[in-house]
Amino acid sequence: MVKMTTNEPHIADVAASISQPAMIEAEHIAPLTHIEAGIMARVELERFLGRVKTLSAADWDQPTDCTLWNVRQVLAHQAGAYAGFASWSQFMRQWSQLFKKRQPGQFSVDLVNQLQVADRANASPAELIAELSEVGPKAIATRQRLPAALRALRFPFGPPLGFVRFDYLTDLIYTRDTWSHRLDICRATGREMVLTSDHDGRMLALVMRDLAGKLHLELKDSAIAFKLTGTAGGNWRVGPGENPVASIQMDALDFSRLRSGRLNPDEARDQSLVVINGDAQMANYILANTSVPY
Repeated sequence: MVKMTTNEPHIADVAASISQPAMIEAEHIAPLTHIEAGIMARVELERFLGRVKTLSAADWDQPTDCTLWNVRQVLAHQAGAYAGFASWSQFMRQWSQLFKKRQPGQFSVDLVNQLQVADRANASPAELIAELSEVGPKAIATRQRLPAALRALRFPFGPPLGFVRFDYLTDLIYTRDTWSHRLDICRATGREMVLTSDHDGRMLALVMRDLAGKLHLELKDSAIAFKLTGTAGGNWRVGPGENPVASIQMDALDFSRLRSGRLNPDEARDQSLVVINGDAQMANYILANTSVPY
């Protein structure tokens, strides 16, 4: 018989450590590097294309959580967004209109997105997939070649971002946008959202990093625990306090819909998509302020 020594973990402690993953302080999540951004962008483009290539004729007119667009229009937007970085002429055509057509109170990015979709109003899904397959890799290569001095410049992007570094857009937001629209399409068509902890888990961790930066001052000395379930999920502490005053538990994909405005807190509560423990008032306040750029 093998004697169990006192420094060996008790089986109950082992089980607890498995069922309760370590909580990560969201503000300490490593920022996205430029090299990593290129890798993530290529993976996300491949997954997006892989999904839309499986869709049937009946799928393209399905409405999405991005309520202005159906599935085909989401694809048109993505083709246009990548085309804007695949050639200088397309970039100038899309963004120069801000000086011609922007109305008071209209967000810059909304105007550009509308043009991208309108340009492709008569394109078939097959044509849009072919275009994205061609311009996608070119756009990522262009973004990766941008000199460091340009990437560090700050631009007035408008609400909700305000002034941001250019590489925040080119390295992070464009890829996050594709990821969010892949989720839109999967939900609209009932298809599986392919997820891995390294790619999609990192995507959600970077969202948490943004959220921690946004809420740091509002939380003051407090902290909130986010427990997101599923392959892309994890346990994060947001706020400077050591001991969270409340915890918010959701499926990672439902949380992604919440932070991008596709799901509001009332809907999440009504549909029992969120479990709150601890200070409910604080947790509900945080739920109402989870939006981050995408």
